[in-house]
Amino acid sequence: MNAKSAKLNLDFGHGGISMNFAMANDFQARYGAECDWHVGTISLNSEEFEGFPGMPQNRIDEGRIRTVVASINRIISEWQRENGYDFDSNLEVTVSAAFFEVLFFPYRIEFSQLREITESDIKKIEVCKLPENMFNIPLPDEKIKSLTSPYFTISNEVKVLEPIGRKAKNLGFSAYFITKHPTLSKFLEIMREYEEKIRVSLSCEGEFKALANREEKRGKTALIHITDSISEFSVWQNSELKYLNKKESGFMKLREIIWRLCICYHKNPKLAGQDFEFAKRNDYMEKFCNMVKNAEISEDSRDILSADDCSVLLEFISCVLEEETEYSRLELPGRNKSRTNLTISNYVLSYFARVTIRSLLSEIKQTMFDDDFCKPDSIILECSLPLRGIEELAEEVFGVPARKGYVKWDNEIRRDLSSSGAGILQSLISGEDRGGGIEKSKRTTKILSLFGNIFSKVS
Repeated sequence: MNAKSAKLNLDFGHGGISMNFAMANDFQARYGAECDWHVGTISLNSEEFEGFPGMPQNRIDEGRIRTVVASINRIISEWQRENGYDFDSNLEVTVSAAFFEVLFFPYRIEFSQLREITESDIKKIEVCKLPENMFNIPLPDEKIKSLTSPYFTISNEVKVLEPIGRKAKNLGFSAYFITKHPTLSKFLEIMREYEEKIRVSLSCEGEFKALANREEKRGKTALIHITDSISEFSVWQNSELKYLNKKESGFMKLREIIWRLCICYHKNPKLAGQDFEFAKRNDYMEKFCNMVKNAEISEDSRDILSADDCSVLLEFISCVLEEETEYSRLELPGRNKSRTNLTISNYVLSYFARVTIRSLLSEIKQTMFDDDFCKPDSIILECSLPLRGIEELAEEVFGVPARKGYVKWDNEIRRDLSSSGAGILQSLISGEDRGGGIEKSKRTTKILSLFGNIFSKVS
């Protein structure tokens, strides 16, 4: 008897590499019926994957990458054998901000002299934005997506939404190219030796499908995913990706400021009996916060406490909203999370969290709204920390409705499943790509490269 069908997504996600799968409950599982498919995830956290893709871009370690490929193939093969399932021949690879690069390419048409921009000029520049013309732009690496800015650039790189009637010497736009990290490109090249068919998409495409409700899919919605080290943000209109960017900034800032705060309390134990006074005066709290942020950290201080020792406090921040913060006291951790006799006011802890998260969200807004002219009507937030009130703080910063996104499968919230994996698996079980029938993965044949150079040289 043939093995049952299973769907596979290999996600190079925000938290590392994971294998997301959907297993048919029987041999005739209904396409699109989530109740007919059992889903799960396996995090690939062994030492083979540590630091991937953190290799220097100009020095790719092919031997190391081959070890990663061999390990993933072994895990997939063992899973199929142990569970009695065969994955379909498509290997769906999703890529998050840590594994792609955002490249910018300015394009412009020059005028012979300073003159007013006309509607005819706009039509000419819009032709340049067509996909077939965008493909003529040479890039150093393989493209996952290409996007164009919603604004126009005119003389001296001035950004405008309505250029008609403005006097200028040139008219142009910016193109955004999302390309694979060089290490990932090499990984996919080696994977081709084992796989029949590989398709690469962005993790945010699966995330949006899984998290957005019907109204958000019809409107103009931003999806913001914040991790320790990276913030990835995209804007969607009528379920079509219009904009994607990232910042090398995330919750690590919050972890650092909490660590600094704890060191301050360890060095000045009297603060445990005085910090309630800060809660009475906002100006005191602001000065104290600035003092902690700007204080130099000595090597001796690092020996007192590490950032990891303090990370447990992040789970106990009651709220990042001032009016809803609980007035309670929490025990300050010691070295290696040992017990101490020191406590800290949750109000102080929440204040520092609020200032840090507001700053992080403001940086994202600056890039999205002011630099790139992408203002959504609503926001979906995904973050790895259980911070209460972050939606309200986002609404305050962005000035539009915001909510947290939750992954669901068969109408049940699944905290064990990544949103990107859920979205891709939903697409796979819908039968959108099944064609004439279901193929089983042989894992032994080789095919021609699907990842050749997709950009032709400009003639």
